[in-house]
Amino acid sequence: MDLNQLATVEQHEAGAECQLQNPMTGEDGDGVIIIKGLDSKAWRLAQKEQRRKMKEKDELDMFDHEYLWPIIASCITGWRNLTKGDEEFEYSEENANWLCENSPQIVTQLFAFLIDRGNFTKG
Repeated sequence: MDLNQLATVEQHEAGAECQLQNPMTGEDGDGVIIIKGLDSKAWRLAQKEQRRKMKEKDELDMFDHEYLWPIIASCITGWRNLTKGDEEFEYSEENANWLCENSPQIVTQLFAFLIDRGNFTKG
């Protein structure tokens, strides 16, 4: 087996484009978010940080929005075709945090996208 097929960190660090779906219709919209994958260092570090922050909780639900949104936000590296009202919603770390904290449906879409390793690997 070619070990290059198993070394996925670099591809996940490069990120991939996730086309957002309209939450009302389920159809693909024109908004695109660029996000790092599950094998990226960013994902692993953010997950470790969230576990540390939540260690006092009796039960840790890794699918809970309050647990998941900061991890997803930290893996976003850019986007295009997103507006807030009539204004272009430009990418920044602060805006990624706002988007993920306030849009559970987008967090769910991005989580489903990034856990599929095939979205980040070539071939």
